[in-house]
Amino acid sequence: MATTTEELTKRISDELDATLKLIDDTQRRSIRAVIPGGVWLRAARGCWLTGDLDWSSDLYRRAANAILVDAQQDGRRQGIYAPIAMHVLGSAWMANDRELLDQVGGTIDESCKTLIQNVDLTPEPLFNASLHLTRIRVAWFTGRGDVLTKTMPDLDRAVRALDRWGQWYWEGERDIHTHTVVKALLERKADAVKASLVKYDEYLTEQRGASPTISELVDEEFVSLASTAQDLGIVLPKFDTILLPVR
Repeated sequence: MATTTEELTKRISDELDATLKLIDDTQRRSIRAVIPGGVWLRAARGCWLTGDLDWSSDLYRRAANAILVDAQQDGRRQGIYAPIAMHVLGSAWMANDRELLDQVGGTIDESCKTLIQNVDLTPEPLFNASLHLTRIRVAWFTGRGDVLTKTMPDLDRAVRALDRWGQWYWEGERDIHTHTVVKALLERKADAVKASLVKYDEYLTEQRGASPTISELVDEEFVSLASTAQDLGIVLPKFDTILLPVR
């Protein structure tokens, strides 16, 4: 049975209220309490979905700063830098804070270059490709078209260097969709942009549960890519992934 707009709105409202209460209760217990970046992000997405854009901007700002710490520590140590950095960049972009976006983008880009150029511990091919893609994401979110054009060949070479297992993994996860959409947007190929966004939307839809949570309903990168396509005058189909607040 399909979820109605009213049911979806109520579910979002209930989860958002619970998330904001969790933040409030945690901060009341101790002024030194550390709110996990994922909690800030869930709250930010919830406020954005409900159209409270001022609150969402503030919460996205907090999310970006908190998740950046996770990226620079656990992300680098555990080899999961790219997916965590993606949330930092998306949060900073949604916060509509240019200074913050440039700051976190610079930090992430420098970390990627350091990891890529590490001669003592050369990153394995799949991790290396993800680092090059993260540099593409930095350039994308910060609006550096010149850097995108310059760094895209590095990502293309890194992907071609993947072994069979790495290629299988790359083609089965979200990174290939980011790569394909950004490349199509750079080339201003409307049909390719539309087709690649449709595939990206299908991938994101497959990842959601039957009753998706706030965290599953919003994807900052997809919003950024699709809205840019619309700004270029490309007519897009209706996506399952939400592009605008639900109320």
